[in-house]
Amino acid sequence: MSKAEFETFVESQINLASQSIVGKKSARLDDVAFGKLGFYLAMRRAMNGTASPQDLGLLDAIDDSLQALRLLDGDETFLGMIKR
Repeated sequence: MSKAEFETFVESQINLASQSIVGKKSARLDDVAFGKLGFYLAMRRAMNGTASPQDLGLLDAIDDSLQALRLLDGDETFLGMIKR
């Protein structure tokens, strides 16, 4: 997947999560959407070069988990998998 395609995916996920919260279907679904929204906003900021230390910590924890599961090599990151 190219960087542009992934950016489009991230934006669509942000929009879906936002609409889910606006839809007010249930508090439980709001909580799920809020979690997704936080992740995808951190992704967008990281791709834009404006990530906060908290964003970087979240993304690093995901990398550590994927590396522990051997889904990524020890020197790989999931953002590094995006084609330029």
